Amino acid sequence: MMLIGKLCKVLIISVLCFSTTVAFAAKQPDWLNGSSAEYSDALYLVGRGVGSTEAEAQNRARGDLATIFEVRINVSIDSTTTLVQSGKNEQVSKSATQQVSATTDKVISGINIAKIWRDPVTQDFHALAVLSRTQASASLQEEMSRIDDEIKQQMQAANAETDSLLKVGTLSKAMQSSIKREGFQASLKVVDPSGRGVQSEISMATIQQQIDQAVRKVRIAASHPANAESAEFTTIAKGGLAAAGFLTTKLEDADFVLSGALNMVDLGRREGWNWVRATLSVTLVEKESGRVRGHKTWPVKASAQDSVTARSRAMIEVEKLFKQELRSTIIDFAVNPDNSN
Repeated sequence: MMLIGKLCKVLIISVLCFSTTVAFAAKQPDWLNGSSAEYSDALYLVGRGVGSTEAEAQNRARGDLATIFEVRINVSIDSTTTLVQSGKNEQVSKSATQQVSATTDKVISGINIAKIWRDPVTQDFHALAVLSRTQASASLQEEMSRIDDEIKQQMQAANAETDSLLKVGTLSKAMQSSIKREGFQASLKVVDPSGRGVQSEISMATIQQQIDQAVRKVRIAASHPANAESAEFTTIAKGGLAAAGFLTTKLEDADFVLSGALNMVDLGRREGWNWVRATLSVTLVEKESGRVRGHKTWPVKASAQDSVTARSRAMIEVEKLFKQELRSTIIDFAVNPDNSN
């Protein structure tokens, strides 16, 4: 009888444990590890978070949802940098990222914590964050529509511009606007269940093509003051202008003159190396009026086992710098004529 009693107790405990497990499983919300019936994927973006406190779980859920936007935006902005030259235009992308992120923050501010559930076993809190696709889509499309109008106005202004350099500058502003729009388009693709977003009437490729065409119509002659290093500057400048896509001409045929100076200082021998410090400066001047359209300086430093090789390496660095930055520098003169440095 005692054995039968023990077996009954074990059986009762097993049944109670099984019942508790079944009841616990039934209480788990559907959104914990899968789709929510109440907040369907077709109508909502969702994020999930878990934490030891309710606030921690909520913050992680919001962060989980926000990450969807951040990843897409960064990928989009990075890809657009291939459409513009290196150098200062990289700052355009950073600026665009900041502006896109600011507007996306407004969209993300519409995130709501729809559900909270506490695991009775682990005592952890689970949170479900939701964002209405309709609400987010409306905010993004409103911003994109504003940018589309901005691009159209900039393109119209560029077509009407008679100053060849200002035309390049206005088109470059349209490109900056287009880069911003691409960030919003990346966000909209996340929100849009079809993943298509809304295409722009004027593509980035079209704007870039017009920039390239306008650049080829800017006639620039290279000039220099009388010193040995600056004489080499003229040759390097002509190569840099050609590589940048500008039309290099004789002085009598030019609209603009790119004057420059290259000053080198031998710093002597330090720790077994000969060092040379160079200062490269360029000024873009409107030939007819003498008006300065932009000025910029770069520091250059090079070293070698002997002074002759050090100077030669400094010249190589100058040539490399021109190939990398001369185009974006002149375009920046066009975009920001009062921000010379």
